[in-house]
Amino acid sequence: MLAGHFGIAQFGKGARRDLPIALLLVAAYLPDLVRIPLSLTIERYEVWSHSILTVAGMGLLLGIFWLLRGGSWMAAAVLAAVCVLHWPADVFTGCKPTTFDGPWLGLVSYRRPVNDLLVEGALLVGGWLFARRRGFPIAKRWLALAVTAQLAFLISMYWGAQFIVGQHEWIWHPAQSLVPQPFVLETTPCRALEPS
Repeated sequence: MLAGHFGIAQFGKGARRDLPIALLLVAAYLPDLVRIPLSLTIERYEVWSHSILTVAGMGLLLGIFWLLRGGSWMAAAVLAAVCVLHWPADVFTGCKPTTFDGPWLGLVSYRRPVNDLLVEGALLVGGWLFARRRGFPIAKRWLALAVTAQLAFLISMYWGAQFIVGQHEWIWHPAQSLVPQPFVLETTPCRALEPS
């Protein structure tokens, strides 16, 4: 999930105006920010950045950080919740570990671009509207930038890849044709990443 996490951060800002939007954005994207350096250093980086326990731990640390800065308990809880909501959001779009040695879960909606755009768009616009109604207007340009980033992200994912629209499977090779071609999709159940 990309733009959807931004929407979750906006919901957090609408819930607690005393939380800085920059800190809420860090909370919303923290597992992804942790994954980047881990992917360069260890094999099981996804488990250490995206399992339920690690995401909950990150949320707890953020909440404690806010309390140590003199923030309220409610704001700390909202900050922690924004971070923890990263896991179910990613389970919708992909496949994520539950525990260090437990099963992986995911709906892998990235294979269904229309579903993904609808859910992430709803989170993004819903968070934007909620924050505005609660007195924190986020400029429309940020909304447009997030939608553009999401579309660019999805285009990069589907470039030379298979996906599903409705009940039909497609593959897109823009070097050969800008029009996606019918394809028989390989079924890939949600499972742990193979070591590289």
